[in-house]
Amino acid sequence: MMYRLKKKALLMLLPAVSLLPGGCIHDDFAESLPDDIPVGNVITIAQLRELYQAGPHEFTSDYSVYATVTMDDKKGNIYRSAFVEDGTAAINLCLQAPGGIYQGDSVRIYLKGTTLGSYQQMLQLDNVNADRNIIKLATQKTVAASPMRISDITPQHQGRLLKLAEVQFADAHTGLPFADAENLQPQNRRLEDCDGNSIIVRTSGYASFAGQPVPGGNGNLVAIVSQHMNQMQLYIRHLDEVELDGERCAIPGDDHELITLAQLRQNYREGVARIPDNTRIEGVVISDREHSNHPGQNLFMMDESGQGMVVRFGSFHDFPLGTHIRVLVSGLRVSDYQGLLQIDNTPIAQAHNLGTADLPAPREVSVREIRDNIDTYQSTLVRISGAIISGGNTFAGTLTITDNTGSMPMYTHNWASFAGNALPTGVLTLTGIASYHFEPQLMIRSLNDIIIE
Repeated sequence: MMYRLKKKALLMLLPAVSLLPGGCIHDDFAESLPDDIPVGNVITIAQLRELYQAGPHEFTSDYSVYATVTMDDKKGNIYRSAFVEDGTAAINLCLQAPGGIYQGDSVRIYLKGTTLGSYQQMLQLDNVNADRNIIKLATQKTVAASPMRISDITPQHQGRLLKLAEVQFADAHTGLPFADAENLQPQNRRLEDCDGNSIIVRTSGYASFAGQPVPGGNGNLVAIVSQHMNQMQLYIRHLDEVELDGERCAIPGDDHELITLAQLRQNYREGVARIPDNTRIEGVVISDREHSNHPGQNLFMMDESGQGMVVRFGSFHDFPLGTHIRVLVSGLRVSDYQGLLQIDNTPIAQAHNLGTADLPAPREVSVREIRDNIDTYQSTLVRISGAIISGGNTFAGTLTITDNTGSMPMYTHNWASFAGNALPTGVLTLTGIASYHFEPQLMIRSLNDIIIE
């Protein structure tokens, strides 16, 4: 039996769209003959996607695609959208109004009046009208999720329903909610396998499971593949397709030789920038990503040698202050960025959370000691007493710290959580990271690093 959505029911729901995104779902269908919607030329989704090679394509004549809906917007994780698949490929449908087609619906998509386009490199069929473009042929049809490994997911899999085995969420994300249900904000959580490959799981703040905790075990996960810019990501359909209750992967790197940051720094001074094969570093994260006074790809760490260094990842990391971290650094290079030593181009999948650890005690130093011995203090925690801050009204930008031995810059990025806060007056004790940008500078991590004497 063929169905079309009742237009009256659709119009009655439109005023609620601005108030409850993702919540305007209706099931009111009326039987109707589709004689007024021609079939025209039938193409597959794979053929549909190929049309985009020449750029956006507007359908002005009669074409149809037969497919099955693999994800709808009923759970709120996507809005005014659906994913369909036909055995050759898959695609995202951008609907003019939420609801109308549901997971398991077998449909004919009449393409006239729609446009094949791309948003942030995600291919999609725009301007789909549930009355004019969707003819429902059957319901409760099942599409089997295709087995896949994280490392094999490419843009060719956009929109596909996949099943990943032996995967788990990153340590830093387990126990956190999938998204911010209170403020209705989306969140990214990192899914990984036991070989160190990873992919983002994106969840809307409107999803019915947004506030549920991310599980900490290993197992199977079924999801839809999406893409944002160059980053592949996944959308979960239902929590019962997240079966992660097994034993987590063993943390790799036990068979790698431990090298200290002091040794890496010495090697670099002697002209050896490449890190030896079969090597790992371990230490404690001393930077605070929560307050963001550093680029999101950068992580400052110290190890048992008392030295520190920046690990520069290929993407934003999620390791909080105080994390005991292991990084597999075989074959990577130490580089000098404006005088700041860093381990460059580190794949995020090669960093592993070993739990929490006590932060190293800050070194009690003067401004002059930092300036005269920056090679010793660079990327370590320091504490300066009897200091004043001058040069501005807020923390943002470059300020000047002065104690009884001299002056040096203190830098705060504009995106730091405290950048717009007013500067404290009087004599202060400052704790922070001794950094370098053409000259020595101090970077505090949060307002907790300041004590008024």
